[in-house]
Amino acid sequence: MRTSLIVVIGLLFLLNCGKKSDQKTGAADQGEQTESSLAHLPENLQKLIGVEFGPDSMPIGYKEETGYVMGYLEGDEYIIDHVSGDNLQMLWFCKLTSRDTEGRPFLKILDILILPQIEKKEELLMGTCKYNEEMDPEIVAIVKFNESEVKSDVIQAWRANRNSRKFEIIPTTNITCFNESFYL
Repeated sequence: MRTSLIVVIGLLFLLNCGKKSDQKTGAADQGEQTESSLAHLPENLQKLIGVEFGPDSMPIGYKEETGYVMGYLEGDEYIIDHVSGDNLQMLWFCKLTSRDTEGRPFLKILDILILPQIEKKEELLMGTCKYNEEMDPEIVAIVKFNESEVKSDVIQAWRANRNSRKFEIIPTTNITCFNESFYL
């Protein structure tokens, strides 16, 4: 009887260890950043991954320039935040974690993209681009400025991939973007 009890306890221990291992694998599959996936970022920006902040608690030294919400009223909401700081322009890929009583968002930083220099005749567009003639809210692009509603001269483009929770560089072919401020 005593031997059976020891065997059962041992089996329960082994089964529990297996579950913890599976849970870790699942977290990584859902876009959790690893050290190797952050190697492209300076150490001070690597430390921001996973940081949560609210409307009155932007990380010190950083300023929000503009932002774009993906998934509003669809379930999970993600925000692409155009941020400046450390003499850099960057995009923060964030997940909405909660809202305060006034509806203001609290965000968790999932990934950071350091933007190249945006020239005077270029602009950063978020959420207004099509890929193969289909609107694609995940595309962010730097486009050359022209005096028209449609901007097809895409200089560089990225996808804010909600599945991997990372920015991915994408080809600029078959991307057109719309200048929503053209008629203002």
